[in-house]
Amino acid sequence: MKKNTKWLLENKINYKRIFENKGEKKLDFVIESLIENRNLSLDTNFDFNPFDLKDIDIAVKRIFEAIENNEKIYIYGDYDVDGITSVSLLYLALSELGGNIHYYIPLRDEGYGLNKDAIQSLKEDEANLVISVDCGINSIEEINFANELGLDFIITDHHEIIGDLPKAFAVINPKREENIYSYKYLAGVGTAFMLVYALYSKLDRLNDLEKFLDIVAIGTVADIVPLTSDNRKFVKRGLKLLNNTKWIGIKQLLRKVFPEDWDTREYCSYDIGYLIAPIFNAAGRLEDAKQAVSLFIEEDGFECLTIIEQLLENNNERKNIQKKILEASIAEIEKKQLYNKNLILVANKSFHHGVIGIVASKILDKYYKPSIIMEIKESEGVATASCRSIDGLNIVECLNSVSDILVKYGGHSGAAGFTIKIENIEEFYQRVDKYIGENFPKELFVKTIKIENILAPYKVNYEFLRELEILEPYGAKNHTPIFAFKNCEYENLRFTRNSTEHLMLDIKKDNYYFKNCIFFGGGDYYDIIANSKKIDVAFKLKLETFKDRYMCKLQLEDVKNSIENSDFNDNYLELNGRDISFPIRTVVYPKRPDIDNPLNLVFNDYGLAITKDRTIIENIDVNLANILKVLKNEFNYNFSVEIEKKYLKTENINLHLKIDIDRDIILKTFPVKDALIFQEIKKELISDFDYNSIQKKVLASIFKDKKATLAVMKKGRGIRTIIETIKKYYLYKGKTISINDSSKKADFYIFTFDFENEVKLENVMQTLEKMNSNNILIISNKEFELSKFNIIKDEYTIPKNIEYITYDEIDKIKKSDNFYYPFLTNEEKIKILALLNKEEKIFSTKEIIVHF
Repeated sequence: MKKNTKWLLENKINYKRIFENKGEKKLDFVIESLIENRNLSLDTNFDFNPFDLKDIDIAVKRIFEAIENNEKIYIYGDYDVDGITSVSLLYLALSELGGNIHYYIPLRDEGYGLNKDAIQSLKEDEANLVISVDCGINSIEEINFANELGLDFIITDHHEIIGDLPKAFAVINPKREENIYSYKYLAGVGTAFMLVYALYSKLDRLNDLEKFLDIVAIGTVADIVPLTSDNRKFVKRGLKLLNNTKWIGIKQLLRKVFPEDWDTREYCSYDIGYLIAPIFNAAGRLEDAKQAVSLFIEEDGFECLTIIEQLLENNNERKNIQKKILEASIAEIEKKQLYNKNLILVANKSFHHGVIGIVASKILDKYYKPSIIMEIKESEGVATASCRSIDGLNIVECLNSVSDILVKYGGHSGAAGFTIKIENIEEFYQRVDKYIGENFPKELFVKTIKIENILAPYKVNYEFLRELEILEPYGAKNHTPIFAFKNCEYENLRFTRNSTEHLMLDIKKDNYYFKNCIFFGGGDYYDIIANSKKIDVAFKLKLETFKDRYMCKLQLEDVKNSIENSDFNDNYLELNGRDISFPIRTVVYPKRPDIDNPLNLVFNDYGLAITKDRTIIENIDVNLANILKVLKNEFNYNFSVEIEKKYLKTENINLHLKIDIDRDIILKTFPVKDALIFQEIKKELISDFDYNSIQKKVLASIFKDKKATLAVMKKGRGIRTIIETIKKYYLYKGKTISINDSSKKADFYIFTFDFENEVKLENVMQTLEKMNSNNILIISNKEFELSKFNIIKDEYTIPKNIEYITYDEIDKIKKSDNFYYPFLTNEEKIKILALLNKEEKIFSTKEIIVHF
């Protein structure tokens, strides 16, 4: 069943940023906008003080006291990955500090959090201090019971605080209002790390902390907390540690899961969330989570392998159980057409309570309806349920409406659980389905796909995808960006091998081609795509490697018929590659290992070739070659190339190249007269356009009048063209030129002074006094007295039929054929400028002044 989706364009393009910063090397404007809109900090340094968390000082003092007196310390955790990593972290850190450390994690049948039987057993085992991790914040009765037993409790938790705090020895929670520390969204393992940080800082051992961050990263990603602020720092630094981890168990597991590249792999949050964390999670779902903790803390490599085999066996069993429950649930949903209801509910006595939450999530993803999966326990006369909900529909609010027939329940807006008597299930379904229909609008059941940008297809290249990695790690509140192409052609549409669940196809947008685009779960879209002449695609981007070659892959998130998709128009300015920041990097795969600089770029019938001594070494990626060809043909760009790095891989050679704009190309023609030389230079620099009024006057003063010249002009009037004209002329003549350097001996000197950026006149005069040459051009945005200089002030008028528009107004006008902006092709600019003499109205950004 195809999901009903609505595309929402998240970000308006900041044209001011693009136009004003063109020519400067920077991150791509799309990526800059993402960083800005998400308020991401690229800094990974820790700038917090753990003692800004309320009670952490009390906890630190008590723990040191316990270590000094060799008291028995128990760490009490939860059975999910956050709890497992929290227990492991504290066990390892406190053991390193000399503590007598033990740990306890309840079985899933015991229920989440603290329980009195467990606390009693810890007391009987002569525990003196218990530190809870990822649980305990609402365990008021249990903590009172511990106090009666004379058992000290330190609570570290990150869950919501409901009502009063437990009367524990210390309560550490980032959500406490009394905290000075302001970030409220740490995972349980992040909160535990703050305690470790405080302990180690007191001992002046902060340098010993880094090794724990891979454990912190695993727990933080697995718990799906926002990957912002300190969580982002923990995960970003922790991911870099994984292929050099200190912990034998993690190292052995990575070798097993990623046999080909475990030690060189650039790990990402996907690897943790979908490949590593489920292995630990399976222990708590089906067996005993203490087994997973033992892998983190075990020091014997052979013992670790035994533990890993058991964990993998558990995970495979979990997958098989989950698959059967999912298939049975979908079969019932399709048979009874439950997808037409407001709520999907499936209950069965053969379902396993350890995986019904995962199944509920998958049902939600497939049908985009709030979903409840129940395990019926006939012997107990009840069913236990896991709920997952869509954005904007609080499932706990729905449970509140039927609280009279629930045994117990709890959770939050998107996920919850409850227990109900079997005889009340049907009444529950009818009442909640009706409640949703009466209290929530139908629009909520349309899944919103948030599109970051409608992307120009030439963006999809090695450089862009490498820059995009700056946003990682991805997770809650920092999701993987989704982009879109409009009006695409496609071919080679097919199901993936041995499955009708997923699709693959090749996509063509303009002259750019993207092969083997994958659409996971897109099998239901086959007929929609097959019956569409053109399609709009929403996708994520991924840089993959196959046989040691980089490939830019599109992972489709949604597909719509272009004619029927009215969510937003393909209404963005064609930037024609002029928004690309140079230099740009790419990789080629030559057959010869002895390739070295210098290299050349040569356009040919097959694209763009890398040559060495007139021999073709390899061709550049076709999509990148296409846009470089546009820049050369439409904007007179010339390019240089050089090798930055070279790697001899198992399958091939990776030649990492840097392609830059070459502004130093000397004329290849050999005219004798200066007039012909300047024609050639002008053609190379500005194609069929004329020099504007100030450019003509300045060049005439220098070359015809042969005078030292002061040009008073502002940015946007073609300063670079003047400089490049002089530079190319002198280089052609075999002479030297110096720019902004009075100490260098040259045949001609150019100085540019910007008095708006704190340039002082006295410093300018001191520089000029040292010069003894008439071959000088000074370009300044402020007029000042200079004897023996020809002073030329820029004067021009704007035709009356031009209407300036600001960058913010571009969206209102950009479909007009009479709209001038700087990234039009030369041919398009010439057509618009021709309208000036016809007195037709022209809309323009301020950049049009370069032509007057």
